[in-house]
Amino acid sequence: MKGIKAFTLAEVLITLGIIGVVAALTIPSLVQKYKEQATVTRVKKFYSAFSQAYTMAINENGTIDTWGLEDSEIDVDEDGNSGYSDSSLEQYEKFFNIIGKYLQKVEYEPIRNTRGKGFVMSDGTQIIAIWLQPSRCTGNGINHSDTYCGDFYIKTDNKPARKDDGTFNSNVFVFNINPYRIFPRGTDNTEFKDKCLSGTDMSRCTGWLILNENMDYLHCKDLDINTKTKCK
Repeated sequence: MKGIKAFTLAEVLITLGIIGVVAALTIPSLVQKYKEQATVTRVKKFYSAFSQAYTMAINENGTIDTWGLEDSEIDVDEDGNSGYSDSSLEQYEKFFNIIGKYLQKVEYEPIRNTRGKGFVMSDGTQIIAIWLQPSRCTGNGINHSDTYCGDFYIKTDNKPARKDDGTFNSNVFVFNINPYRIFPRGTDNTEFKDKCLSGTDMSRCTGWLILNENMDYLHCKDLDINTKTKCK
């Protein structure tokens, strides 16, 4: 029909090229954002499930200092390799046996470098290390010096837990064990900035993730728990 103009081949190719450039610029960031939100969901799900299990455990068995556990210890073999002592691994198993009764759909698998066993949740989130200090866990929940019962580290994917320099990667998160609750590390602004934002210990980003439900600390270095909780 007369009067109808079609696109030339050059115009079509230019348009497709522009679309390709835009896609190349935006798709990676969208994929990264999706992965970060998936991590947020995993960590929050774990925190909720484990906190509830811990609360149920202390309601039925008393506080952790009454569970018959001993403090964790590290042994170093003749080759200089460190790991939990055999007695510590026994305490480790006792702790899991008590908590495991209150968790649903939990499996066990070996933990790298510890010769022990740890929790693996149904979504793949796993406890990779735990440190128990029940002898210090005798306070009333007010003073940190006598309410530190230990801590544990979780990993949300199959990537290495540590960077080449030995510090934790962004897929590792840490929680403290208190006589009455589990709580994430990194809710204090000073700790968040000194450890998380600086990159010296990414596990201390846990508190930020739980509070703000994002991982913007991977992209912005001017964040503040009290004043700026997102990149934009």
